[in-house]
Amino acid sequence: MKTITFLRHSKSSWDLNVSDINRPLNELGISKIKKISNLSIDTFSPVEIFFSSPANRAIHTCIILASSIKIDLKKISICDELYTFNMLDVFDFIKQIDNKYSNIVLVGHNPAYTEILNYFTENKILNLPTARWFCLKFDSDSWSEIINLKPIYHLNNINSEF
Repeated sequence: MKTITFLRHSKSSWDLNVSDINRPLNELGISKIKKISNLSIDTFSPVEIFFSSPANRAIHTCIILASSIKIDLKKISICDELYTFNMLDVFDFIKQIDNKYSNIVLVGHNPAYTEILNYFTENKILNLPTARWFCLKFDSDSWSEIINLKPIYHLNNINSEF
């Protein structure tokens, strides 16, 4: 069984004149991910490893989530390949994940995550909002196989109000 949760980074700030990869979270984004972390503890507590985009906003989202629910920060891995907005790049990353992991989180970006949700589920959306997640479970022991499978279970917090 493989379980993968996709978490879009929280709300970032456009106030600073920095490159996209260096944009930080704004105050609303910090507050939002703290609330979501505590409301989603059952989803994130059993996770074995968190793979995060190297974007400042993604790393901070991941660190705040882990700290909020007392997850060891050693479970966070920063992966350059996740600084992408393309679904196929994310799929390529997933195919390379070590099969010793059964429950993982990817922290990253739109439009890739919206496209991935629409690829795997029948409930199509236009946009995965910031700090929202969706979790997919597959009847497989191989990460490289899940791209071609239909999830046996999915859950999300897309319609949650924060």
